[in-house]
Amino acid sequence: MSNGSNQIETDVSLGPSCRAESSIQTTAICARNVSVRLRSRDGEKVLLSNISLQIPESFLVGVIGITGCGKTTLIRALAGVQRPTDGEILLAGHRVTELRREFPLAIGYLPQFGAFHRELTVHEILDYSSKLRLPSSVSVEAKRNWIEHIIQVARIRSVLSQPSPTLSGGQLRRVALAEELIGDPAFLFLDELTSGLDAFSDEEMMNWLRSLAHHMSKTIVLVTHSTSHLDLCDVIVFLHEGRLVHFGTYESLLETNGVASVSDLFRMYQNGQVDLLPPAAEETPTIEPRPIRTAKPPSGWRQIPTLVRRQFQLFWRDKSQLYLHAALAVTFPLLVAVFAYKGLPQVRNLTLTLERNVVLTLQEQLLYLRDSFKAASLISGLAMFQVILLTLVGANNGAREIAKEDVILRKELRAGLSPAAYVGSKFLQIIWLVAAQSFWMAWFVKSVCGFPGSLLSQFAVLFATTLAMSVTCLAISAVCSTPERASLLSIYLVGFQLPLSGAALALPAWLSTICRPFIAAYWGWSGYLQTLHSTRHYDIVRQSTQTTVADYAVSLTMLSVHVFVASAAAIYFVSRKRRQV
Repeated sequence: MSNGSNQIETDVSLGPSCRAESSIQTTAICARNVSVRLRSRDGEKVLLSNISLQIPESFLVGVIGITGCGKTTLIRALAGVQRPTDGEILLAGHRVTELRREFPLAIGYLPQFGAFHRELTVHEILDYSSKLRLPSSVSVEAKRNWIEHIIQVARIRSVLSQPSPTLSGGQLRRVALAEELIGDPAFLFLDELTSGLDAFSDEEMMNWLRSLAHHMSKTIVLVTHSTSHLDLCDVIVFLHEGRLVHFGTYESLLETNGVASVSDLFRMYQNGQVDLLPPAAEETPTIEPRPIRTAKPPSGWRQIPTLVRRQFQLFWRDKSQLYLHAALAVTFPLLVAVFAYKGLPQVRNLTLTLERNVVLTLQEQLLYLRDSFKAASLISGLAMFQVILLTLVGANNGAREIAKEDVILRKELRAGLSPAAYVGSKFLQIIWLVAAQSFWMAWFVKSVCGFPGSLLSQFAVLFATTLAMSVTCLAISAVCSTPERASLLSIYLVGFQLPLSGAALALPAWLSTICRPFIAAYWGWSGYLQTLHSTRHYDIVRQSTQTTVADYAVSLTMLSVHVFVASAAAIYFVSRKRRQV
């Protein structure tokens, strides 16, 4: 065992530890004059007002109150998920914000509804969680034994082979809590874990939580609307209108208020039969920081292999997305060939050499000039058509990837997931997908339309264009909280590519200067045309367009800049989610 910063013990041994039997109760959670206020158009709303409390170690604490009294706000503040406007919160004498930032595994927080990947079984969910949360210094055998222990404690062995959508409400809650227990947190904050359960499951869950607190040395704070088994809690926190009304045992709560049940208590406060005094600021004794048995999750580099394996597993199991990718891969190149069909003779005829064209008769030269301008429009249009279709493919590649996992991502960020590793796993999936899509488009169009130029060069520029749009939409996905919104914004972005590229209509010089650096389609179109540089195709396109065609190397460089900037933006926005969880 070695001491880390702030006297945090980084002992990574896994297993239950017994509750210390002592007449002296050690304070685990201390809240000092905690207030939470939100500003809105209607003014300032007080969610919590001067909450002060001290919760002993290894206690099961129930937080109750009428809907809207501030229960969820309190538990989020205690867990370090929401910053208080005033006051401070200490866990074992350590500031909760510092503890969550430096040692996220010490704190377990479970919102009302758990979130899992639908494509994974319960066993796979726990296995991936253990690899992402438990430090690399823990052996594979120790991790396996710890997972077995969690499965036994949570009593979920019978559902290990089932995906989460097939589980009942009680089973989902047990799996969610089992996942939080993987990091062996000293503190557990649970928001309405027992809500919606039948009477038997409710009692079973409460007894399990009491056992976790008393026999595994965990301090548990539970928000609950169920009043059936509150006597199993060591302490009851009763809130009303954001104020702490009572802190004590279940029996003292009823006795102090002169009621026979919690239902009668709620009715009394709901009907305004109690006069609430303004909350008074309370002084709590100074608590010296003390060691907590916890560890840091593995580094981002060690998380990447696990994330990549999970990402590819999710990809191959998502049949709807697989079918969509296959449909786009087949139909989009066919669309290019269909639009090019009537112009293919003109394109092929342009392969005549310059020496042959010089000796043509005047009539033949005029016909050639007419056909060449038609071919020029066709060549430029086909180049842009490929680019636009691939930017649409890119939008499909990245737009939903992060937003569809928003709730799961926030859960894993709270447990120490590296934002860079997470985005990196998405990038690695996108890059091989883009390679396949771009090569198929380049090869099919070249084979059918008979374009000259290097296939490798054409593939490279189409690959860079698709990758740039895919990663840009991945960054958009990192900003949005819903996949629908991310998809809509990505489609808008693709829609602006053609008019702002200047390939279809020449833009004013000042507008081109402003827009061109940000338009991936322009650089893809320019790069593709440059692969025809040594042919007649390029010459007649240059004669028929007023838009500057950028150099091939410059085009690839600008597209690479797009990829780099968008990747950095995606990591930044995911990191910002971590600060908000």
